[in-house]
Amino acid sequence: MKKKKIIISIFVILLIIAIVTALILFFRKRAKYVYEIEEVSHIEYQLLNVDDRYGVINGKGEVIIEPNYDIIQIPNPSVPLFICMSNYNTETKEYDTKVLNDRKEQILLGYTNVQAIPTETTADGVPFEKTVLKYKKDGKFGLINRDGKEITEPIYDDISAVKYKEGMLLVMQDGKYGVINMNGVEVIPPEYDTISVDNYYNVDSKYQKTGFIVCKKEENGYRYGYINYKGDIVLPVEYTDITRVTETEDDDHIYLVAYQDGQAGLLRDKKKILNFEYESIEYNAYNDVYKIQRNGKQGVVDKDGNIKIEPQYTTLSFAGIYLSVTGEDGTEKIIDLNGNEVTDGYIYRMPTKDGNHSIVYGEDETYKIIDNSGNVAIDKNYTYIEELDNNYYIVASYNNNGIIDLSGKSSVELRYSSIFKLDNTDLLQANISSTNTISLINSSMQVVATMDNAGIDVEDNYVRLYSEAETKYFDYQGNELTAEQVFPNNTLFAKKIDDKWGFVDKEGNVQVQNEYDAVTEFNEYGFAGIKVGNKWGVINSAGEIVQEPIYELQGISPNFIGKYYQSEEWYGEVYFTDKVEE
Repeated sequence: MKKKKIIISIFVILLIIAIVTALILFFRKRAKYVYEIEEVSHIEYQLLNVDDRYGVINGKGEVIIEPNYDIIQIPNPSVPLFICMSNYNTETKEYDTKVLNDRKEQILLGYTNVQAIPTETTADGVPFEKTVLKYKKDGKFGLINRDGKEITEPIYDDISAVKYKEGMLLVMQDGKYGVINMNGVEVIPPEYDTISVDNYYNVDSKYQKTGFIVCKKEENGYRYGYINYKGDIVLPVEYTDITRVTETEDDDHIYLVAYQDGQAGLLRDKKKILNFEYESIEYNAYNDVYKIQRNGKQGVVDKDGNIKIEPQYTTLSFAGIYLSVTGEDGTEKIIDLNGNEVTDGYIYRMPTKDGNHSIVYGEDETYKIIDNSGNVAIDKNYTYIEELDNNYYIVASYNNNGIIDLSGKSSVELRYSSIFKLDNTDLLQANISSTNTISLINSSMQVVATMDNAGIDVEDNYVRLYSEAETKYFDYQGNELTAEQVFPNNTLFAKKIDDKWGFVDKEGNVQVQNEYDAVTEFNEYGFAGIKVGNKWGVINSAGEIVQEPIYELQGISPNFIGKYYQSEEWYGEVYFTDKVEE
């Protein structure tokens, strides 16, 4: 009995050890792809440029770092850490670098050549990795956090950001590339000649599920493989080329077109869907099918690899749910996705969202809307038709655009140069190019505002339509908002009185006299622009003049912090300056 209890105890201990080991391995693997990205909601520190030298100002317009440097990096503009570079050495191709805080004290003294890591497509627009920095020692790079804690030893030849994958870092070691994350965890070992991302994007997961195409140079040339975002090998490095089908927003599966010895095949994850026997495989997102080419002939397969149209045509192109094909004898015809010839007289057909109609295009080079029985519902010789929601359609007659409903009734007059959806809103923007006129249209196809010589900005929770003469605010549904609603923390608000601009308080009392030709609302830092003639100046939220109007600036809504105005170079760098054009 005692022996039995001992055996049971040993079994329980071994089971516990196995469970603990499995949990350790699970969380170690999970650490490769689970990490927290810090988002910046308020920018407190901005670059200052004076006479082509860089410094830093804070949100009060105070100079934190004097403009004495060739380059300054601000990895996280909400944190007082500034990497200041000067005295470029043409031999070493490096700057003298020091890291300062907001008291001008040098920090991170235990590390040399500390640099921010530039990156792209961050969620908040900050162009650097925000929580980690690289440093250099004995010709090698390592990783530290902002507090100076070492994340990796200096063992890499280089460290750079992975494009479209914030928090992932490309490392080079002994001439080979790998990937680590911002916690220093190795995701891909440094054993590849090149590593690139596949650019997969989903509206919900953003770039989180973006994977990696890896490459090694073999004796017979370059060979490619695929590694998913978790660091798992999906395809070994044995293909002559690999591309991911990024148009399929499917987080559960990875569709890859891979080549072996110049022949293309299709894989879903690790499973082969199409054999490696095609010259090309191209995805058509609307019909969720692939165009294939074999021996110079083209056909169609579905996403499971089933042949819908045998590869028998010399040319094949999609026209909505129709296909335009050319046979071996040069005969052109229109077929459907089952390969049947279409004889309704149309060369393009796109079903509408209600399932009862289609947008069609005929040989007369005009668009129509027909029902499922082929009866014409809309026939007005339009040169373009695009469906919106709720049975509304953008239509064009040559260069004039408008909106109609399914009865053909005009909902928005046919007079605009362009009409398109405003991203992340329920609004349409309609433009007239000749007068730079912008109209906003709501989901009921009502024009809620029109403004000449206008600009438009879509902010986090409102839309701003503005010109030098007026500014209006709207929510994402097109309801007009007051400045008090948009800027609840402001105490003063722009108001036009007797054709001049001033500022009033929340009760409508004039606090800054209406003596300006144009003004801006107060920004989050408490500064507003004031314009006299063609020159801009600045006031603060107390109504005090910070800078008399001296700046001749382009644009109708400049941004100010203290006496400095925001400028942007052609290559995208944003900074503030007090330069006065002569």
